[in-house]
Amino acid sequence: MPSALLVDIDSTIPNLALMHISTWKKGEGYEVGWHIQDPTEVWASVVFDWNRHKTDGLRWMHPGADIHIGGSGYDLNAKLPDEVDKLMPDYSLYPDCDYSLGFTTRGCIRRCPFCVVPIKEGRFRVHQHPREFYNPAFKKITFLDNNILADPDWFQEVADWCQSKHLRVDFNQGLDLRLVTPEIAETLADLPTHKHPRFAFDNIAYEEGVVRGLHYLERAGFKARDKAEIYVYCDGDHDFDSALYRAKRIRELGGGLPYIMMNRHAKKTQRLIDLTRWCRPWIFWSCTWEEYLAGRGRDPTVKPYF
Repeated sequence: MPSALLVDIDSTIPNLALMHISTWKKGEGYEVGWHIQDPTEVWASVVFDWNRHKTDGLRWMHPGADIHIGGSGYDLNAKLPDEVDKLMPDYSLYPDCDYSLGFTTRGCIRRCPFCVVPIKEGRFRVHQHPREFYNPAFKKITFLDNNILADPDWFQEVADWCQSKHLRVDFNQGLDLRLVTPEIAETLADLPTHKHPRFAFDNIAYEEGVVRGLHYLERAGFKARDKAEIYVYCDGDHDFDSALYRAKRIRELGGGLPYIMMNRHAKKTQRLIDLTRWCRPWIFWSCTWEEYLAGRGRDPTVKPYF
């Protein structure tokens, strides 16, 4: 019997691509698993580019196997065939997983300079209905869509379907505050979740749209301060003033908890470390940035601080 070894290098959640591959290969009569000896094929996935080197030994370890390596951290051009990408995921690979998982849309209408989605997935489009990856055994569902609000009618259809199934949802990659309308805000306020909703304020240029979106959410009864996390991208120390302003603005608006999304390759200066620490919930809502600095004995005018 042919066999396929799956290698999940660094996923922080169940690896959807490997779950699709498992369904595909099992349908072709393969034995599939994490611990296959002398496999016919090896399928490995790397999500983060700093873990790319962890695949270096695969060809040495399995010299007789066909090696397939993909994932955002390895090759942005490596894609599964569309018919494989739409197969029911093999949930048996992750027995502790208690939620359905998939994409209802692919791509994004934005072109954020730090994001690989436009390169990897291309233009925004509807991908598949959640019923195609829904496991009736689960009462929770996680969406990996990169910008589902880009099609408000489709978002509403997906949300209505989830409510009809009494599912708790998680939009794992976050939601675009600039695309929130009064109607979307009302839907989000009524939609049960199993993880805190996540939004983003990645650039000062987005301020007007972010403030407007938060206003719509508040008016709809969505308690952003208690329920939401807002990513604040920081490219490095040169981006500090912008990131600090955005975090302060979120606090002023009561819009949620900022999460400083640091460029992993940037040098971590002391003030960037302090900004990240200040945005922890038990600190952020209890004191201002200036009070936090004073409590830590920091003087922002002294050069070594930077």
